[in-house]
Amino acid sequence: MSDVGLRPMTRADFPLLLQWLQRPHVTEWWRGEPSDPAAVEARYGPCIDGTDPTELFVIEADHRPVGMIQRYLLADEPEWTAAFDGIVDVTNAAGIDYLIGEPDAVGRGLGTAAVTQFVSMVFEWRPVAAIVVTVQQQNQPSWRVLERAGFSRIWAGELDSPDPSDSGPEYVYRRPRRGFNEPPAG
Repeated sequence: MSDVGLRPMTRADFPLLLQWLQRPHVTEWWRGEPSDPAAVEARYGPCIDGTDPTELFVIEADHRPVGMIQRYLLADEPEWTAAFDGIVDVTNAAGIDYLIGEPDAVGRGLGTAAVTQFVSMVFEWRPVAAIVVTVQQQNQPSWRVLERAGFSRIWAGELDSPDPSDSGPEYVYRRPRRGFNEPPAG
């Protein structure tokens, strides 16, 4: 397996991010994402500037950029409070999203290595009780990444979310902070 690293994303990475977001194996799951440079700047520029609290990172394999991963507090995203009502408490949880954009890097264990490494970074970043992730039920490679990285499936169904990537049947996965037991939602 390749040496996997994570580094903060910069605007210099936006052309590559745009390429990744346009790849068929990514667009299948990352729906409604920007499709031109101006839209990438509008969507992701505030994250780089710090005016959007989501933090972006580049996944590297042997120092080659192959994907992206992001983290955010679920409570910073008002739509998640409604979407997760009765499923999981978002007041003390982080969310992550990830993609491997380079086709030749898919299916090589890089996603699992990146998510596993990122879990530690998220728990060091904020004292959250858990990390919560949604994934399309049909996206078996992605939910297998989560399972191999220590996440547990806690829910299956359709979320009430305005995000186009959340349309259709989904799973919700959760990874608690070690030693922290969160009460059930609802």
